[in-house]
Amino acid sequence: MSEHLLDAGHAEQLVDYLRFLRRKREQCVSEVAAEFKELLQSRLFEDQYTREDVEALINGLLAVVRTTVKKDLQFTAASSVLLMKQVLEQAEKAGITLNADLSATEDLNLMAGVQAWEQSVQGSGVAPQLKLRAGVPKLQGLFAKALPTLGATVSDPKVIEELQAQKQANEELTDRFQKLQVKCTQILREKTDVTAQLDAARSAPESSEDPAMLKATIMALEADLAAERAAAAQAPQQGSGVEALMGELRDAQSRIQELSMQVEDAQAELSAKLEKTKQFLSMRTLLTKKNVVVRQLREQLKENGIAPAGDD
Repeated sequence: MSEHLLDAGHAEQLVDYLRFLRRKREQCVSEVAAEFKELLQSRLFEDQYTREDVEALINGLLAVVRTTVKKDLQFTAASSVLLMKQVLEQAEKAGITLNADLSATEDLNLMAGVQAWEQSVQGSGVAPQLKLRAGVPKLQGLFAKALPTLGATVSDPKVIEELQAQKQANEELTDRFQKLQVKCTQILREKTDVTAQLDAARSAPESSEDPAMLKATIMALEADLAAERAAAAQAPQQGSGVEALMGELRDAQSRIQELSMQVEDAQAELSAKLEKTKQFLSMRTLLTKKNVVVRQLREQLKENGIAPAGDD
């Protein structure tokens, strides 16, 4: 793995940015841990819970954690974009063109090197430099290109019907094209025979064949051949409707997937907001107090030798 050492000023800025990201990461972890702690302290009082109760607790916690993590990741992404924008602005002022190698940001070897360097950066003192080179050479040739994404299975009856109709039309056009090829072959064979007869007539003037008539026949056959070739060239172009239809189908499926993700995010955000409303907090506090009272009453009943209902 190649190395590259930054100058002192740039190395210090890199360390400052690492510490900034570390603080944000620890803040995110603390917020998630606080949500778990709040769940333990405010909603877990009984010794036994039903499956529905556990599912409700887990779903509520998932909604809050998802919203918290998403917010922190969005903040980190926005700060990284702003930092990249600052670098590009400075490069443009200096008349320099920069190229970002995004594939290097997912290189496992480089990421392992950064993690090892982060562990060596402790406290606020002088930190060691990150020696490894951040860029990696790009692959050339066939392997540098990403494989195309395969389309999903079509399930719309109308689309399937249209695809079948297009497929049948393509088969008919293919059959017609093959017939035209056979006909063209026959015409070429006839042209060869006529050309041979014309050559024989030219070499033998005493022949009863008229060269002008043979020449006219050849011209007529050539005109027929040109017409058949033009019709055959237009036939494959009619199958482009299937590709356009498949493209529209893939775009529609991508849009549906995007909308589904937006709906899930909106539902998660709504659940998280509900957890923070005053009405919900008041209801949860009331339920907490009621649970404490019920628990105390159950303990008093047990102390007096009375088995509460529901206890085995």
